[in-house]
Amino acid sequence: MKKLLFIILLTPILLKAQSEKALDFYSKGVAKFYSQSYEEAIELFTTAISLDSDFQIALFNRGQANVYIKSYEAAIKDFDQVLALDSSYIDAYKEKAECLVKTKDYEGAITTLLKQIAFNPNVSEPYKLLGLCYYYKRKYTLAEECYSKYLSSNPKDVEAWFQKGLSNYYYADYEKAIGDFSEVFLLNENYTSALEWRGICHQKANLIRKACKDWQLAVDKGLSSSQEYIDRYCGESE
Repeated sequence: MKKLLFIILLTPILLKAQSEKALDFYSKGVAKFYSQSYEEAIELFTTAISLDSDFQIALFNRGQANVYIKSYEAAIKDFDQVLALDSSYIDAYKEKAECLVKTKDYEGAITTLLKQIAFNPNVSEPYKLLGLCYYYKRKYTLAEECYSKYLSSNPKDVEAWFQKGLSNYYYADYEKAIGDFSEVFLLNENYTSALEWRGICHQKANLIRKACKDWQLAVDKGLSSSQEYIDRYCGESE
């Protein structure tokens, strides 16, 4: 579950701008959120916001609740309101970008993530989602660069290595892609899709015997789709 910023526990300096009524509705909304009654939480956060339009954390948490009921457009509006109040609210950029990806607005997500990165260039986490956005936009070199930055601090993220491998494959850098898919297999030997894709890269690089070994191992581990590659390419390599 996403972490809510429970304002009741914050310092008095942050509390003084909110009215007692607004705080009461907000705290009830938090309780409903944690009980997974997201629509009721949204109603309570909305009431709190109606009493205090600058109630930043209520806006942010209403956005999170909207995410849980898949109302991504509404969530984006909430996060935009948060950022209008405080353009340095890093979590709002992150949440907004994830919603934009859900709605397939990859350009919007890229713009949002670049703004997030500008506030803290040394944090690697945004680069994973940024890499995915560039991948969907078929900007494979930029995707690969982003995944490399992310993986420099998160070297055991299997999915990031896999996506980096796909980016290198579609950029036709088969040698790098082979290395990426090999890293996936080292981290998780049951990640059979990595074996299949490594086999495809080996085949593209005219390393047929290595390709066939990858596909056979994938089949042995239960990935039946690799049999099609064996039937197509491996008859003469046996």
